[in-house]
Amino acid sequence: MARRKAGNGEPTQRFLTVAGDLTRTGVKTGEMGVAAAQTIGYRTAMMAAAMNNPIDLANPEFVRMGSEKVEAMVEATHAVAKGIGEMQQAWMTLMQGQLQAAMVMVTGLGQCRNPADLMELQRRTVTETVEAGIHAALYMVESATALTQAGMTPAYRTVRANARRLAKLHG
Repeated sequence: MARRKAGNGEPTQRFLTVAGDLTRTGVKTGEMGVAAAQTIGYRTAMMAAAMNNPIDLANPEFVRMGSEKVEAMVEATHAVAKGIGEMQQAWMTLMQGQLQAAMVMVTGLGQCRNPADLMELQRRTVTETVEAGIHAALYMVESATALTQAGMTPAYRTVRANARRLAKLHG
């Protein structure tokens, strides 16, 4: 789901990739809002016209309004459920990195012979802790971004298709 680099990819590049993904998600959200407004307009006009003739209420478009929402919701729920597992893995990666850094510190204390050794151990521990935290946090952000995209894609696809189809039909 998340386009995670092999564990320790360049943080700046990973962050820029996430920023690009979030920007595309924002654009899609705006497009979805416009398409939804168009679809609502077309369908409202169809319903208003059908009020004059009850037979027109049998229009398949009125059934489609409900079924397509259910289908998109099921697809989005399935995608999000898969993504939750990756989010849990990202959380465990964060915890594991911090635990490993703490273990380096604890095991290294027994090997310190002088204050310089202790200072080097502290430097190494801080470096490893921060680096592990950065990569794990990026993994979490990548997973969250992918989760957002996966959950939104079915609704985006459906809303855009409806707007195009109804514009051809009524435009």
